[in-house]
Amino acid sequence: MNKADIIYIVLYAVVACIHLWVIMTGNLKKETHMLQLNSYFNKRYINYLKKNKAKIVDLKAIVALLGYVFLTFGTFPAIAAYALIYILLDMLKPAPAQKKPLVVTDRVKRLFVTEGILTAVVIIAGLFVPRVITPLLLALATLLAPAVVLCANLINAPVEAAIRQRFVDNAKKKLSAMPDLKIIGITGSYGKTSVKNYVSALLSEKYNTLMTPHSYNTTLGVVRTVNEHLSPLHEVFVVEMGARQQGDIKEICDLVNPESGILTSIGPQHLETFKTMENIVATKYELIDSVGGGKKFLNYDSEAVRSREKTEGVITYGTTPDCDYYAENIKSTPQGSTFTLVTKTGRFEMTTKLLGKHNVVNLVGSSAIALEYGVDIEDIKIAMRRIESVEHRLEIKKQPDCTIIDDAYNSNPAGAKSALETLQGFEGTRIVITPGMVELGEKEEEENERLGAICAHCADYAIFVGEKQYPVLKKGADSVRPDDEKIMCAKDIYEAFAMMRAIRADDKIVLLENDLPDNYL
Repeated sequence: MNKADIIYIVLYAVVACIHLWVIMTGNLKKETHMLQLNSYFNKRYINYLKKNKAKIVDLKAIVALLGYVFLTFGTFPAIAAYALIYILLDMLKPAPAQKKPLVVTDRVKRLFVTEGILTAVVIIAGLFVPRVITPLLLALATLLAPAVVLCANLINAPVEAAIRQRFVDNAKKKLSAMPDLKIIGITGSYGKTSVKNYVSALLSEKYNTLMTPHSYNTTLGVVRTVNEHLSPLHEVFVVEMGARQQGDIKEICDLVNPESGILTSIGPQHLETFKTMENIVATKYELIDSVGGGKKFLNYDSEAVRSREKTEGVITYGTTPDCDYYAENIKSTPQGSTFTLVTKTGRFEMTTKLLGKHNVVNLVGSSAIALEYGVDIEDIKIAMRRIESVEHRLEIKKQPDCTIIDDAYNSNPAGAKSALETLQGFEGTRIVITPGMVELGEKEEEENERLGAICAHCADYAIFVGEKQYPVLKKGADSVRPDDEKIMCAKDIYEAFAMMRAIRADDKIVLLENDLPDNYL
């Protein structure tokens, strides 16, 4: 090996190491984030890539590739200089703002290690190919980030499965040691998290109650709750159960064996992955089927729930007199809601800080469970007055220049309509900011067009976020208020807030309806 070869290897090593670091902290970190937002499912991540082809290859990578090709015909020091300039520009470029940042869990750390090894293999291969090809490998290492992420996820799959099973076995062992624990399952297309919080608040008047925190509604989320938070002192465990495909809820039920279950609603949420409404219905009823002879609480305001044949142990709730528990005389103000709760034993006047008819229905279902579990109605009244809005679900936030109604956690056709009707009930300059709804499959365009029309009807100003859904939302808005300049489009949520602040009014009421993560915009 001569002196020139040694210099070449040293230069290549320096460039390669810096280049690897840039790729790991740039392209691979971004793509790992997108994989996480797609729940680590390769199939969903691939669907994201298909829908966002323009986001896969950024301009920087293309410029680098062209530059490497051009400089291949020059000297290696020139190539190294170009690579270093490119790397420095990348380092100085500000990272784009993220609404839901990457959560660096142990699983993500393991992915990073595998991704780093795979990328390093590609870069190191540059030492063993003709030098005319070497620069291309550096550029390809950047361009192939999505493929590297997919491969790393596949390679790590057996390890992740083994780790998952160990945690599941520990949770099963802990639950089996508590045979007297009352376990209540909650599922539905929408309203799960709200009902979970309300049920837990009401049952806590009589029992030492644990609920799955935040949106821990997957098998691993429930397993983590059991392993980290469940203690022998707990008497009731309230479990939120989410699903993206058939069998997800049954898997959770097989783990916790609920004695009661509540079905909050059935709608086209996640229709993109479920494909048909029949699949959604079957999946949600996995909870009801698992309860067996226990109590099954069903929201009869949901047409899809009502259409199913009533079976033994079913207790219905809603806003119609044919329900076992129902609300009437519902009145809402910016300060909260009042309603009459009609039960098997009487009629009771209830007061809550919560807004929206759908929240009243959720409270009726929660009260039904509490009453069936022996909580006194007077205790329920007191607890209901104390219940606060669940974060980002019609949560009132007072700001110096406006009042925010934060309903940004998620959006669905029924909830969005209820939220907009709540906005309409406020006095002032009413503004809605929304990116529309996703994962509604073949109904997505129809539902977003309807949403646009409701926005135009209920709000003075509508700011639609993102160019993907804007044409459909605008079409719906135009059906109510054609070519109104108060119907606007913002490229992202930050521009939407700037447009909202530019509206001249001292009494702005702003509804934030949905806040899609970065993989949808």
